[in-house]
Amino acid sequence: MFIARIFTAALLVLVLSACVGAGVPRSSVSSPQPVPALPSAEPSTEPSATAEPSPTASATTESGEHPATGLALVQFPGGNDDPASQVFVVEPDGSLRQVTGMSGTLPGAAWPVWSPDRSQIAFQGPKVGSPGVKGLIGVVNADDTGERYLSEGTNPRWSPDGTRLLVEEVDDVTSEPPSMFIVDVASGEVTDIGQGFSPQWLGDGQALSFNRVMEQSGGAFASVLFTMSLDGGEAVEISPETDAFWSPDGSSVLLVHEGTITLAAADGSNPRDLATGFAPVWSPDGTRLVFAYDHDQDGTPILAVVDLEGSEIWSGVSGTTPTWSPDGSRIAVEVPYPESLIQVLDAASGDVLWETVAMHPAWSK
Repeated sequence: MFIARIFTAALLVLVLSACVGAGVPRSSVSSPQPVPALPSAEPSTEPSATAEPSPTASATTESGEHPATGLALVQFPGGNDDPASQVFVVEPDGSLRQVTGMSGTLPGAAWPVWSPDRSQIAFQGPKVGSPGVKGLIGVVNADDTGERYLSEGTNPRWSPDGTRLLVEEVDDVTSEPPSMFIVDVASGEVTDIGQGFSPQWLGDGQALSFNRVMEQSGGAFASVLFTMSLDGGEAVEISPETDAFWSPDGSSVLLVHEGTITLAAADGSNPRDLATGFAPVWSPDGTRLVFAYDHDQDGTPILAVVDLEGSEIWSGVSGTTPTWSPDGSRIAVEVPYPESLIQVLDAASGDVLWETVAMHPAWSK
């Protein structure tokens, strides 16, 4: 099976021993073509249609808080005619507090990402000026102070200690391969770490996994999974057409290859096929995952939640960029059509608890 090829001896020695405490990526950059079937045993019922919205702003969790408390999202403060989107945070009473754009000096913000200690939010700014590198990376304090741009690029990912950001850079003029950089948040110092995309921090932040487009035998090109230590070591090739998603504690990994999600221990032992689908996202406690297994008529992924035995908890809800609440009781998704909505779902049932017109949901890990 392909897992045996993935975890080479070099990987075991150089990288996987450092994976304890790895974070959870938001999504996969290169998703395989889905197969419209759910995992493991046959579902007891046909997947239901997309859940009908039944939210109210007064809905609360068992603790009495609003179900979207602490969720970062993106709206256009001036309405749909306003070209500058900004980041907002949902307060415990359900109100939205604007975080970016308060200084009046930056043109806009999107795709928020909480720092591990929730003290800062990284975000993507719009591409400005002449054609070239896509976008800018900025940060702002959670109290809406200290907003500033740090570097060019996209898809910021916080290091486990919250001091650095992994950033991808794509030049849309030269068509050069995507590159990866580490940005020191305090100083703004940028370190070039080579070609690649979809990078993830491993362990305590001293190693990475990432993908790189490589020429294969016969002249074909494929996305290849690599790992690399940041102490100057060479990148280690793992497997073509494979995406890796590390569990919150780093003890397990989900591998997506040719539309199959496989669960294995961090050392590659005990691999087993878990589900048919793509873009899995671990729950905070590492006991469940939400993933996409098909697309609806609008092209939006259709989601399911399963446990680590592959048993379906629910399925049939359309949404993209799923993000778990810190306690694992809710999942926020974006439903882009017919208008961009964020829905907060009950993680146990898939029922809609709340929705608002917005995009790019992000809860802290």
